[in-house]
Amino acid sequence: MDLRQLQVLHWRGDHVANASPCAGPTAVADAFQIDTCQRRVALLRDSAVLERLRSHLPADGAVQIFTGSDAYAFLLRFACGLESRLVAETEIFGQIKQAWRAYELAEGTLRRQLAPLMRQLFQDTKAIRAQYLSGTGSASYGSQVRRLLRDNVSGPALLIGAGQLAQSVAPWIECSELLIWNRSPAKAQALAAQLRERYPERQFRALAGDATAEIAAWQQAQNIVLCVPADAERDGERIRAWQTRAQSGGQIIHLGGDMRANAQWCTVTALTSLDTLFDMLQEQSDQRQRQVQCALHACTDKSLLHGQGGSAHQADGQEDVAAFAALSR
Repeated sequence: MDLRQLQVLHWRGDHVANASPCAGPTAVADAFQIDTCQRRVALLRDSAVLERLRSHLPADGAVQIFTGSDAYAFLLRFACGLESRLVAETEIFGQIKQAWRAYELAEGTLRRQLAPLMRQLFQDTKAIRAQYLSGTGSASYGSQVRRLLRDNVSGPALLIGAGQLAQSVAPWIECSELLIWNRSPAKAQALAAQLRERYPERQFRALAGDATAEIAAWQQAQNIVLCVPADAERDGERIRAWQTRAQSGGQIIHLGGDMRANAQWCTVTALTSLDTLFDMLQEQSDQRQRQVQCALHACTDKSLLHGQGGSAHQADGQEDVAAFAALSR
């Protein structure tokens, strides 16, 4: 695909899971879509498809549209974790690669046209991370969860959810046994099986998907990690179960959004919400900030380089042209 034909639709909000996954079967084939817990990114070339996809997104999110080299620069920032609130987080790159494999297997219409661009994107992402973001410290939701729970690992822990975020966090939760609850028991069982295969020395148990099983686990667990949005109907019962436990201590980490202004969750003293976690991570070193800024400039420079000829791949010897253009902007 000529890079000048590339369009990227970016929607960001707190409930992308509630958005329709597509705008009909044709739109799914004609656009490569990537869903994370807080955003949807679609790569396409047809403006009509873009408008159909846009019409199916929740109205309260932020929408951005990029074209050409600006689109490629955004994709690089996205893949490097520089668009994430947890800056330079590493998990998003794996999610993008997984989504691309699924699109290829589904024989999406644009798979052959996008293949060179995706290969270049993966190559550039690895280069930028290696050159500018290595040594910045562990930047993942899982690593932060492990750090927060490091003094409370003796008892069982409960993980609520089995989606992408839960899958990325689960390996980092240190405990005597990890209990996994999800509305879909099959998804909880699949995650538990995956974890047992990767970590045979650890204990994982999928729970039944009913409310009774979940509440019983709340009363049993030492720590709770939620990877689901706030639920006005269920949260009150969850909090009461936590507050009436026989044991004391432990923590709740809620990665489903900012719970500090939530009327129910603000009464829980042992709570770390997503925005509280982000506030803690704002205390970054000057060195880390410099590395992130260099990585951001590198994303722009590479997009300018690839945009010189309109494709996602350029012959060697163009680096000086892109560097001069970057200095002149």
